[in-house]
Amino acid sequence: MNQIENSIADDLLLSRECSRYIMDFDLDQIPQIQTDFLVIGGGAAGLRAAIETGKHGETILVTKDKLGESNTTHAQGGIAVAINVGDEVDFHVEDTLKAGAGLCSETAVKIMVEEGIDRVRELVSWGADFDKHNDKLVFTMEAAHRMRRIIHARGDATGQETVSVLLKKASEFQNIQFMDHTFVIDLLTLDGRCFGVLLLDEDKSALLAVIARSTILAAGGLCQLYQHTTNPDGATGDGCAIAYRAGCEMTDMEFVQFHPTTLYLPNVPRFLISEAVRGEGAILVNAGGKRFMESYHEQAELAPRDVVSRAIVSETEKTNTECVFLDLRHLNADFIKGRFPTINERCGSYGINIVRDLIPVNVSAHFMMGGVKTDIRAKTNVRGLYACGEVACVGVHGANRLASNSLLETLVFSVRAAAEAMQNADNKMPAAGLKIRHQRKIRAPEKMEATEIRDALRGLMWDKVGIVRREEELQAASAWVEERADVQPTNRISFELQNMLHLSRLIIDGALVRDESRGAQYRSDYPQRDDVRWCRHITFRRTPAPADS
Repeated sequence: MNQIENSIADDLLLSRECSRYIMDFDLDQIPQIQTDFLVIGGGAAGLRAAIETGKHGETILVTKDKLGESNTTHAQGGIAVAINVGDEVDFHVEDTLKAGAGLCSETAVKIMVEEGIDRVRELVSWGADFDKHNDKLVFTMEAAHRMRRIIHARGDATGQETVSVLLKKASEFQNIQFMDHTFVIDLLTLDGRCFGVLLLDEDKSALLAVIARSTILAAGGLCQLYQHTTNPDGATGDGCAIAYRAGCEMTDMEFVQFHPTTLYLPNVPRFLISEAVRGEGAILVNAGGKRFMESYHEQAELAPRDVVSRAIVSETEKTNTECVFLDLRHLNADFIKGRFPTINERCGSYGINIVRDLIPVNVSAHFMMGGVKTDIRAKTNVRGLYACGEVACVGVHGANRLASNSLLETLVFSVRAAAEAMQNADNKMPAAGLKIRHQRKIRAPEKMEATEIRDALRGLMWDKVGIVRREEELQAASAWVEERADVQPTNRISFELQNMLHLSRLIIDGALVRDESRGAQYRSDYPQRDDVRWCRHITFRRTPAPADS
């Protein structure tokens, strides 16, 4: 499966064979446009990075769906920031490190918490309307925080407010050109440096290359790899996959976070029920109406997400039921409806009155803690390429992300990515122009259609690489994925499928190699945390497939 090359610092570095590009092409035969800065991704990370680069040069922002559609838009809870009375930066740092189960970078966490204060204030200065009472910010509590430090907007629409403000700000810059409905097929590299991307313009059904002096990857998460997820349809991990094929080191890929409470109804897509609901006093009960979290953790409903998720799985197995329930009936009805208008409206559309009825919930894939390995300046190991947001792993989340740290991380490290990209943007293009041609042996396509394989993959990942893992099931998943990876794709859905297959291999490999339980990685055959052997990261690096050698 993998070859152990060596150990660098605390990392276990593993190699994984993979093709360099997922399609054949000759760059000389493809139309090209040039820019100073290229930003991939239209969520908070991409928009905030583009705002910074747009001050200093021509910037193209590419997004595969409509502008603003991203995981950020669906974020409900808020932004964790240490500015409440009595709160301190050190408190926020300590809570983050504790939740991360020994794998956070303390340096990166301190940067996020300290610089995050200015980034949030900057957002407010641009018009972000966070909820207030008597002109003072309102803070809520979420799991594993020692105090109320989460600010929110429009009750439970913080992500929408954040994207709206950033999009408005980015639109003020004439230097920024937006390209939506444009799929990034692969990063273009030469001699270990990134020079831009190969794109599929879906409106024209044509290939296009964007050549850039610096490229910032902010393409979001990958939880559409799982059958049940809070993520929008576009979160297929394309950013991680193209970075991996380009030679980026990928780290902590086994740590996929599952959110404990998503609306559970037959034949209805999962919908996030914010952790802030429990922060405001909601409790979890099983099918028998019994509160159960106090039996699993001293913090009960406000235990870390990995603990609550596994407790819910345990309760459904004990009671032989499909879900558990959130109970808000003891809380003030007017307050709850005003505090959670989005949740109230969505549940109401299915006939659930959140202040009178129990809300059926179960666990769903939510967030990738790992991703493209970067340093604290958002640099990857590929020159000219920077990464930020959920696609990146700078080390602030460790094995289990602390609630509402994701938007804070995005705001801080997108600015850092842009600063580094601008500082190193004076690199010149090759004198003879960029010459890249790729041709490889093409495997015969699968008999099943790409949509069928995709559905089967998502079911496989949920059943065998989900909340509870064990070697036999991981090995079976690995064999299934291996049979289907590296088939020549022809359209967007097959491009996405290949990306999903490549990333599934890394998640499975990481889960197999880490024979312990830590944070979001729970192995039923190795249920204990092993700090002697495993207080370190697993990092993957692509090795060329024979056809690329």
